Amino acid sequence: MTAQHAEDGGPLIPQPAMTREALRDAVRRIDMASLAALDRECNEAFDRAAETGAINPLRFFLIKWATHVAIHRWPARTAALREAERIAGDPASTEKEFRAAMDTTSRILAEAQREIGL
Repeated sequence: MTAQHAEDGGPLIPQPAMTREALRDAVRRIDMASLAALDRECNEAFDRAAETGAINPLRFFLIKWATHVAIHRWPARTAALREAERIAGDPASTEKEFRAAMDTTSRILAEAQREIGL
């Protein structure tokens, strides 16, 4: 299934539920290099929530990683974001290239957040 979707330009996996385990499994499947960061940030969010008695650290963690998955489950979207980040960070980029890169980044983030229900 994954190879077929990737060949067609579709998502590698369906968007998972916004739960710690579902997001961890998705990151493991599509962006293994980020798994350690997810685990570290999950532990930090849990610790902050326990210290403050607030659920916001957990909610922010889930939103961040659901957005990450929404972006990375689409190979073309991931490639476009990486290219936009490269252009935006390149001191040789023109103002027009920089603005186009920022527009691309904003569009990708907005698409991902719509997919997760924000």
